[in-house]
Amino acid sequence: MIINQENLQKVNKLFKKEFTQTLNDTPTTHAKVATQIKAGTPTVDYGWLGQFPSMRKWVGDRVIKDLKAYKYTITKDRFESTIEVDRDYILYDNLGVMKPAVQELARASKSHYDETVWGLLEANTACYDTKKFFSTAHSMGGTTYANIGTAALTQASFLAARKAMMEIKGEEGRPLGIKPNLLVVPPALEATALEIANAETIGGSTNLTKGMVEVLVVPHLTSQTGWYLMDTTRVIKPIILQINRPITLEAMDSAKDEAVFMRAAYRYGVDAEHNAGYGLWQLAYFSDGTVV
Repeated sequence: MIINQENLQKVNKLFKKEFTQTLNDTPTTHAKVATQIKAGTPTVDYGWLGQFPSMRKWVGDRVIKDLKAYKYTITKDRFESTIEVDRDYILYDNLGVMKPAVQELARASKSHYDETVWGLLEANTACYDTKKFFSTAHSMGGTTYANIGTAALTQASFLAARKAMMEIKGEEGRPLGIKPNLLVVPPALEATALEIANAETIGGSTNLTKGMVEVLVVPHLTSQTGWYLMDTTRVIKPIILQINRPITLEAMDSAKDEAVFMRAAYRYGVDAEHNAGYGLWQLAYFSDGTVV
């Protein structure tokens, strides 16, 4: 292939096509538990998370809820990944050799959303109420709630966690209507979770929990014993994935670029800006599974 700007544009177009297709085809798990927010500023304030909208009988004046009762922000991070293509691959029409590298670049970029979301979940830092996301000291309506435990995953501990979530009440003292529907586990707990959710019988008795939840097995989780129960039926989910700049493939393939001049190499890189933060602690429960 003759190296000129026209042919380089064709190569660029080919790489972007392969990149985009792989990006679209790469499966992820973060969307199950994370609400995706498109942000127009580097830092976004999510202090309104502390207010659960609810209806009340209209007597007298309206009761205005302060959506700025808390201060909780998420600030974007910048990420990149770059590959270099030797000019010979283009000169001798060996672009097919580079196809897997471009596809892997797309897969790694898309998978980073998963790494960001699940890494934050395991980090368990402060959420909008200044308590750790999984804590024994969350408060609503004057009542203290715990969304963290130590029990190993069993049918009994699953039901106990489910009960604790469903009993959470809002500031007005009414149940929030939490509906746990997702059991998240590492590969080590897959068999146990599937038995709880799908088996006809457990221990010779009818499985009362069959069909209660969907099971999501997440290889990104590092704990072999920890498990999560979540309500992902609402618009706001347990985690927020803030996207400031979507995953984009850029090229440095001009004859004036330093790498082209110095090493006869063309660079193709991914640019993305995003970060994750906590949504509503009321929608998630975690047990480290250390107590059998």
